[in-house]
Formats: sequence, C-alpha cells, structure tokens
Amino acid sequence: MPIERGSCRFNLRKTSEGKPVIEMEMFQNTVPHLAAVTLSFEVLSGITIEQTRDLIEKMNDQIVGLVVTPK
Repeated sequence: MPIERGSCRFNLRKTSEGKPVIEMEMFQNTVPHLAAVTLSFEVLSGITIEQTRDLIEKMNDQIVGLVVTPK
C-alpha cells in the first residue's frame, strides 16, 4: 500500500445522548481505504458544545490533510 494523502475538514456532530463529537470529512475520495468508514473523535466529558466548536475551528485552520501509511 503506498502513502495516500487527502484534504479534510472537521465538523461538529452530536451523539444520540447530545454529547459533542468531532467528525472528519474528506473533501474528495482520494484515500480509498477510508471511503467506507467515518472517523469521529470523542472529546473529554465536560467539554461544552461551544468549546468543541472552538477546537474544530482551530483544527480546520491548522490541519490541511490526512496522510495514511502502511505499518
């Protein structure tokens, strides 16, 4: 498997319990291994929706993409 790169952004989602989750969205299907999955990141309990929004804004400003490499 070669190294694969793709552009991404992060979005706020809520669980069925209303807890904030950060979901990664690929701009294009440039990493085929990720086409059938959703990558989500749980935040610490006690982190508010507004704090999660602030974190997502910083992530979108500073993270430009994803690199997938074989082990």
